[in-house]
Amino acid sequence: MSGKTQNHRYIHGLDGLRALAVLFVIAYHFNFSWARGGFLGVNIFFVLSGYLITSIMLPAQGQRFTINLRDFWIGRMQRLLPAAYVMILVTIVWVTLFNRELLHTVRGDAISSIFYTSNWWFIFHEVSYFDSFGSPSPLKNLWSLAIEEQFYIIWPIVLAIGLYICNKQSKFAIYVFSGAICSAMLMGLLYEPGTDPSRVYYGTDTRSFELLIGCWLALVWPMKRLSSKKLSVKLHNTLNITSIISLVIFIFCVLFVDEYQVFLYRGGMLLICMNAAILIACVCHPASFLGKLLAWKPLRWIGTRSYGIYLWHYPVIVLSTPVYEIGNPAYWRVGLQLAITFIIAELSYRIIEMPIRKHGFRSFFLRYFVINRIKWRSFSYGRKISTGIIPLVLMLFITGITGVAKGEEQKDAMASYPVNLKINSEASSGSKDTDTNQESTASEKNPSDQDHGEDFKPGTEQNKETPQKEKNVTNDIPLNQPYTGILAIGDSVMIDIAPSLQKLFPDITIDAKIGRQVSQAINLAPGYADFNHPDKAVIIQLGTNGYFTNHQMDTLLSAFSQAHIYLVNTRVPRSWEDKVNQALYEKSQEYENVTLVDWHSEAIDHPEYFAADGVHLLPKGIETLTDLINQSIIHIALE
Repeated sequence: MSGKTQNHRYIHGLDGLRALAVLFVIAYHFNFSWARGGFLGVNIFFVLSGYLITSIMLPAQGQRFTINLRDFWIGRMQRLLPAAYVMILVTIVWVTLFNRELLHTVRGDAISSIFYTSNWWFIFHEVSYFDSFGSPSPLKNLWSLAIEEQFYIIWPIVLAIGLYICNKQSKFAIYVFSGAICSAMLMGLLYEPGTDPSRVYYGTDTRSFELLIGCWLALVWPMKRLSSKKLSVKLHNTLNITSIISLVIFIFCVLFVDEYQVFLYRGGMLLICMNAAILIACVCHPASFLGKLLAWKPLRWIGTRSYGIYLWHYPVIVLSTPVYEIGNPAYWRVGLQLAITFIIAELSYRIIEMPIRKHGFRSFFLRYFVINRIKWRSFSYGRKISTGIIPLVLMLFITGITGVAKGEEQKDAMASYPVNLKINSEASSGSKDTDTNQESTASEKNPSDQDHGEDFKPGTEQNKETPQKEKNVTNDIPLNQPYTGILAIGDSVMIDIAPSLQKLFPDITIDAKIGRQVSQAINLAPGYADFNHPDKAVIIQLGTNGYFTNHQMDTLLSAFSQAHIYLVNTRVPRSWEDKVNQALYEKSQEYENVTLVDWHSEAIDHPEYFAADGVHLLPKGIETLTDLINQSIIHIALE
């Protein structure tokens, strides 16, 4: 987006601010532990978009709205659509040629992205933003561009009506800020702690406050009126101190705020956007020292190409990172991916974005797509090759997007496993079934687990099919069970190890369900009150499918306060892995009856333990995790 306003003052410091924002977003998508709040860079983009677009549209004098809406919308299309459409086209072609397992996922994402409705597409299809690779769509980052494009369509009309009705910008600014508050309140009302926040994160309704704050800033801090001519020394110092404090607050949020904090969705993000507005206001002022610092040429280079960098970094990361490497970035790969992203962004800027912005669509297409024989003869050899490749690329895109090219079936480690599993040794002899969650859970979709298979029945051939070609270490350990009863509660990973656990502990009760989270396990606990006894043990393996609140885990652990609890931490290539494992470690230190089973440390350097999704277990992983649980139980028993 251009920083040009009615008085044609270009603010280079805003390019530097864009650069910081996009670099923080990239760091977050690389899963760097220090950038847990890097996704907040999008907040900067939203507030900045609202500010600049409103500044462009505000009348130079008086209150009359004079901008030509048709020209405005065409200008936005020229700025945003070409580069995005090229990225979508290239991504579809790449997936069609080299990664057909993603075709089923990417096809719908691409169509919704073309019409800038991808944020609602992801909401209705329950695609998590924070499960960055659970549904590995390389187009997922286009959700924010969808919100911006929707804003560009609606806001000019609202602004024109608002200025006409209110007569004064200051009066209209009050209504705009009120609208921002309403949007932020809606985010807080719709957010449910302990669940995936993607509904409120993707929603145009729940994210509008960020854009509206930028619009409000443009109304109360008009760019065309900013001047350093009559600025006193005191005000000059206040401006610079405020800008530094605001930047430090934003960096602090990037370092210490994460997507699982309730505060973020119940007022926190509003405060962060208000701080972003203050930062933008300071940088825009001609007397700003920070604005001059942010105008440093390398930052300006990144900032002017931030749109292309944002477009391309995510598909580059997704399509070139092995699943088992997610969450543990290799710096050589990060450097290579960054280099590729910057090179593509530079090419996009020079070949696509700037030519279309300067000369329009017609000139661009006449130059690159309309060719006569006279011009063809004068073309260089490289130009002839590139021109000939364009029809082939378009053909591949059409075959991929229309379904002519069939996507390969994804290899799923859960293909032979059930939706819901319940093993109770007493159930087969006619005892009361304590399972409180027998229903099928096919409708409860989760990004990490998928619905496959039939009901699990102990002793059937289905269970015997779990490969055990290698010698199982647990067979060499005496079955000297130290408890009168063992209960295991878990998700699909527990389903993976269920046959092995049952073989090791014949009297074990296992309750596992695909997609289960801590919030669901809490409802199971009352049905297993008999296991809340000092002579019994409870194995809890949860966290594969998302984070949980401190209160939720305390509630679950309190239900078995008399038993000995074994908390199995997680190795899952998801953004929440570190957060989950830290929380489980803290609970093992807080409760005397809780022991941590450190599966993460055991599995982190062993991709051979996992299936292609990096989540579900292969025979060697099943063997190792079962043995680790058994060793923990034996160790406690011998103390």
